[in-house]
Amino acid sequence: MTGFRQVSVLAAGNQVELLEELLFLADAQAVTLVDHGDAPIFEPPLGSHPVWPQTQVQALFHDERPESEILSDLATYFQRANLLIELPSHLTIVPDQDWVRISLDQFQPIHIGKFWVKPSWNEDPIPEGLTTLNLDPGLAFGTGMHPTTQLCLEWLSNHQLSGKTVMDFGCGSGILAVAAGCMGASQVTGLDIDPQALIATSHNASLNQLPVQTLLAEDTPSQPFDVVVANILANPLIELSATLTGLTQPGGHIVMAGLLDEQADQVKAAYPSILFDQDVSKDGWTRLSGRRPE
Repeated sequence: MTGFRQVSVLAAGNQVELLEELLFLADAQAVTLVDHGDAPIFEPPLGSHPVWPQTQVQALFHDERPESEILSDLATYFQRANLLIELPSHLTIVPDQDWVRISLDQFQPIHIGKFWVKPSWNEDPIPEGLTTLNLDPGLAFGTGMHPTTQLCLEWLSNHQLSGKTVMDFGCGSGILAVAAGCMGASQVTGLDIDPQALIATSHNASLNQLPVQTLLAEDTPSQPFDVVVANILANPLIELSATLTGLTQPGGHIVMAGLLDEQADQVKAAYPSILFDQDVSKDGWTRLSGRRPE
């Protein structure tokens, strides 16, 4: 059996869906979409799957067919579909590698605030004076690498959480819920719309020997929390302002991230009852924090 071979073509956004179908019809094992330019998509509407105006489409093949046969099949499918996309003259050989090891090596320990965030399999020495936060990357957002996650971790590490109740709204991997538990919170709840996120949160909580309650959004509790952390996106933060304000105990704190610097004022305007602290920015992303008056 031959190794993996790859074909890479450039497509317009409105060609991508059909192109994907044709590549799989030609027995591609996997198809990957990559931004060809610098056109990030920050907040697509719910239920939509937008692509970039210019998209690099990469398809992997893993069979015995000659290169010429694969390219000929693709050319035939493209012609029949009237898809005007230029094919390369050759396939690219993808070197055989230890993909599991390469994947694991992407996640190295990182120092954020008072936390030493590390994957559970890493055995590097832990720096003195830091709180260890074990985290296995999975299918949910939140590894500690993104500026928005780091901004929230820094807030949690700089505030007294002992004996506090904490809600991680949009918990993803559960990194913020676990961090709150590591800082002594008496009750931590992680809430998300994605069941996979709740599985990831429970797993990461168990790695740190911490109890974290997990809830789907449809089971949003009525009781307020001393601290609410929501690392989601600007539009949901605005749309859910009444819910998030209501979840914040009078006298409690709310921390919000996932918004760009230029979106900060718009998000704050949706929370007229919150007394906001100074905005904190990192790499173009802003963290908002404040207190709900008693």
